[in-house]
Amino acid sequence: MPKERRYRDPAFPREQYVKQRQSAESIAEMCDVGSTTISRWLNRHEIERTLKYQDSEWLTEQVHKEGRLVASLAEECNVAASTVSYWIGRHEIRSGSAFRTGTCETCGESFRYYPSVRDGRYCSNACSHEPTKRQVEITCPACATQFTRRASLNTEYCSPGCWGDDLYEGTHQYYRGTWHQQRRRALRRDDYKCTTCGVSQDEHRERTGRGLDVHHIIPLRRFVEHDVPASDAHALRNLRAVCRGCHPDG
Repeated sequence: MPKERRYRDPAFPREQYVKQRQSAESIAEMCDVGSTTISRWLNRHEIERTLKYQDSEWLTEQVHKEGRLVASLAEECNVAASTVSYWIGRHEIRSGSAFRTGTCETCGESFRYYPSVRDGRYCSNACSHEPTKRQVEITCPACATQFTRRASLNTEYCSPGCWGDDLYEGTHQYYRGTWHQQRRRALRRDDYKCTTCGVSQDEHRERTGRGLDVHHIIPLRRFVEHDVPASDAHALRNLRAVCRGCHPDG
């Protein structure tokens, strides 16, 4: 078969594309045709290539023969190190001391992990985030209202008003006019849910007797201190909906 038509023989593209892991563009150059032609014939021959990090044979060679680390493989495959570690574990390529066994602090399940990827405390990213979501019940020292907040936050007050007038020092007059319109827009944009814990406006009202707060990411008083228009502080990009428990105190 002529050199430029080798792609019509399934053995040639399979060898180059699957075993040699050449790209369609590289094979096209060998055959002096366009890459779309090679792609079309790959489909016609039903030739598919498993992603490198999912290929047991390739992973085994890189880990055992080449002695490469997870981070190096992840960089080559342009994926997270945890993804490569997952496939190494799935193919059971490493054994003995390469993997360690731990018990998840959140769900209590036993799991194997690669020390260079995880610290052995949690079995997954979802479980590692759970501690920050835990809610505790607090009694506001200013108004005696009971409310819930994330355990990772350190505020004892239920709202900015209860934190004291110093929070609004020199800015009272700016909470009027366009502020109310922007506040409604921020709540609408955030789907009437706390952007930190996800509690809805209705649920928040049932818990606290009031709707969600709208928080300035960069405090309004900072704008006032630097003679920047309050309208800049009220820009939607500087606002986010939060519940009382997740509203930062400053």
